[in-house]
Amino acid sequence: MAKHDAAGPSSDEQILREIAHKEQELQEQLAQAQREAARRLEEAQREAEGIRAQAKAQAQQDGAASTGAAEAEARAASERILSKAQADADAIRRQAEERMDRAVDLVVAEVLGGLS
Repeated sequence: MAKHDAAGPSSDEQILREIAHKEQELQEQLAQAQREAARRLEEAQREAEGIRAQAKAQAQQDGAASTGAAEAEARAASERILSKAQADADAIRRQAEERMDRAVDLVVAEVLGGLS
């Protein structure tokens, strides 16, 4: 019969605690990455709105003939900014997912290595 050390947690319990702790850290990193992506997207949208407003004001000053071109330029600039923000957000999400995958692999390796 195996002895259980009443003074401290068993190695299995310690491993489970470490896994839970690592999972919590990874969830926090993922949440932070998602918040950062959302912040960047909102910032890009605000910037795009500013560009649209400037383009619209300029178009009104230049007259009706240039309105279409200015709005098209504003739309194109907005699309570029939003596309960049989306790419940044996607990159942050991928990075968070990669970190989580690596951390899970590490924890699994530690658990399996500790059981040998």
